[in-house]
Amino acid sequence: MTTRHPSISPTRIRFGSRPAIAAGFVKRQGQDELFEAVFARSQPHTVLTGMRGSGKTQLAAAVAARCEERGWPLVAWIHAASRKELLAGLYELALRIGIDAPKNIPLEVIVQRLLDQMRSAEAADRLFVFDNVENPDDLRDLIPEGTGVRALITTTHHLDWDGPGWLRLTVGAFEREQSITLLCEHTGDTHREAADRIAEVLGDVPLAITQAAATAQQGGYASSGYLDRLSRHPLESRISRLEGDDYPDAVGIALLMAYEQALEQLRTTHPQQERIAVSLLGALSLLAASGVPTHWLLALDGDSDTVRDTLSVLNSASVIQESSNGDKTFIHWLQGHAYRETYLNDQKKLGEARTCAASVLSGIDVDRLEDGEQRRDETHHLIEQFLSVTSQEYSHSLFSEPQVSSKLAETLHYATSLGMSQLALGLTDSVTRACDVLGPHHPDTLTSRNSLAGSYRDAGRLDKAIALYEQILEDSIRVLGLDHPRTLTSRFDLAGAYRASGRLEEAIALYEQVFSGRSRVLVPDDRSTLTARDHLADTYWEAGRLDEAITLKKQILADAMRIMGADSPGASAARSNLAATYRDAGRLDEAIPLYKENLEEFTRLAGPHHPETLVSRHRLAGAYRDAGRLDEAIALYQQNLTDFTRLVGPDHPETLASRGTLAGAYRDADRLDEAIPLFEQNLDDVARTLGLDHPETLASRHSLAGAYREAGRLDEAIPLFEQNLTDFIRILGPDRPDTFTSRSTLAGAYQAAGRLDDAIPLFEQNLEDRTRTLGPAHPVTLTSRGNLAGAYRAAGRFEDAEKLFGTP
Repeated sequence: MTTRHPSISPTRIRFGSRPAIAAGFVKRQGQDELFEAVFARSQPHTVLTGMRGSGKTQLAAAVAARCEERGWPLVAWIHAASRKELLAGLYELALRIGIDAPKNIPLEVIVQRLLDQMRSAEAADRLFVFDNVENPDDLRDLIPEGTGVRALITTTHHLDWDGPGWLRLTVGAFEREQSITLLCEHTGDTHREAADRIAEVLGDVPLAITQAAATAQQGGYASSGYLDRLSRHPLESRISRLEGDDYPDAVGIALLMAYEQALEQLRTTHPQQERIAVSLLGALSLLAASGVPTHWLLALDGDSDTVRDTLSVLNSASVIQESSNGDKTFIHWLQGHAYRETYLNDQKKLGEARTCAASVLSGIDVDRLEDGEQRRDETHHLIEQFLSVTSQEYSHSLFSEPQVSSKLAETLHYATSLGMSQLALGLTDSVTRACDVLGPHHPDTLTSRNSLAGSYRDAGRLDKAIALYEQILEDSIRVLGLDHPRTLTSRFDLAGAYRASGRLEEAIALYEQVFSGRSRVLVPDDRSTLTARDHLADTYWEAGRLDEAITLKKQILADAMRIMGADSPGASAARSNLAATYRDAGRLDEAIPLYKENLEEFTRLAGPHHPETLVSRHRLAGAYRDAGRLDEAIALYQQNLTDFTRLVGPDHPETLASRGTLAGAYRDADRLDEAIPLFEQNLDDVARTLGLDHPETLASRHSLAGAYREAGRLDEAIPLFEQNLTDFIRILGPDRPDTFTSRSTLAGAYQAAGRLDDAIPLFEQNLEDRTRTLGPAHPVTLTSRGNLAGAYRAAGRFEDAEKLFGTP
């Protein structure tokens, strides 16, 4: 039986940037059938096919607008020119809906979770529009299903849509009467003969007819005058046709006349706006066909009001369009094609257009934004642009612009720092394209590759990150030299990847080289030099090389006090880190004075109830506990629990953790009568606030059961251990380490209670599972064998015990 989730969202979700419905939208042949299929029959899959300029997208936008008017819970508009753009759009929608997307989970998995949720959700009207599908195979496994879900696709491809479940509707030319009516109404010219002749010459192509009407209206001349201008244009104004297009040569001329007239009018009335219009059209025709954020375009000139006025002129002339919410501006693909093949046919003008497009991208400074959501939105827009520029062959020359390649590297960095590494990994082809254009050893290329490696690392794909970092380091040494700052950075980044993958000795060797190189090349107190020393010290600690770690951490503390001051946050952090390393090395007599000093300083500077004070008190208490000074530890833990309860409330995770720690200290001090009530309270509160299946609930139950067992209350301990084992098997599965540990703990409790017949089968199963998963010689397997042997001996089965170890 399928599990039904609650409806997708309590609010209405409007996702994506659909085009606004054009003024005077003309009802199309087949429109009634389309609306009936979507709204009356709930047809799940509909595809609108037709050549470019036929109005497929406008018709889909009309359907989406109707869905919004009717209050459908979800209306999503996805740009689908490539599979990567499709996946990126669906991934963003998944986040918008609220699907959990940890950064180490591949983008494709999150998209499948979205589709699974759609399938299992309660019935509701939901629309997905996949606009401008270039390759039907890109939609493989990505079509949403579910009760009430409709998928509407626009494409120039007529094949591949005749399978079961698909309704294919062809969007063709206007009916002649529609063309004539539109031309006459827009121009105010009632001479139908001229309008009929224009419609015939333009093949009734909707985009061309609409453009002709707008051009004639803006130019203030009759249909006959427009026809005369159309016929006098030279044949070289024609544009090339692409697969799926079948329109007369005059269509290209009509599109050319539209932007020519708009520029001519601006040249006459507002010369400054003509220059801005050329920049806008150049940028729009080379950047994403799905549109460019309008606020980006407003920054193309110092006078944003003038840019806004220019956009309005071009929009009135139907040369460009806006999204329904006004957030994006775009140029129709065919209009952009005409502009590229005519105006940008001149190499100088193409170069200027590339510069404008590059300046639009490079002008986005995500670091300048303070709001986290704005930073994320701008980064997503940049990713959208690079995905499109990479998939649009006519845009590839943009990668020759230094600003574009450097912005690509920045975008990868932005995305990774904002937890968007899965989206960033969609830009691998963009990095490859930049390498092809600039060469793999170009400084901007090296930076982009390094940022991509960082995205791989952040996404948990360390094998990919390390391989790329290693190649980058090799290239940097060859191109820039051993001690170049970028080479040292490459070595530092590779060391970090080695460290993250547990290859600590290799990481240490590189960190030592970086620290030595930066100390030699830079001033001793340079931030990057100090950072390298910090990482080297921490990696020494992780590798168990505590004496070397302590030596560096003492230097770090001394420098922090000298550079920032003894009372500075940096000095406090360094003091705490050194104390922790002393504690790990068993040098508690040296750790405790540092912890005490930190606590005194935080109490004096921030107050006794500041969060940092509570953290500092907790650390000192832990050191006291390790040193066996339990009375002093307990006093601090008690104070922390009181403060957390008062400051954040009794159910806050910090309060629950503090109570559990105090209970553990009571247990260590054999004060079980005080420990058990706290453990009991914690289990009740954690289960109530986090749920019965939360890991913290299982941990709290284990702690309480252990305390019962130590108090000799085995009848109360065993049911809790039994419940934990059942939950671990159900939640994690039978072969997880936590499940094995839970089974061993329960077996031990059975044995302690004299229930050997219950204990032995569990010990036997654990030994079998540990041997299978870890091997017979693993230390944990040997422990499991010893536990079973002990149970056999306790049961008088000495021969069975001997067989396990070969000795009595």
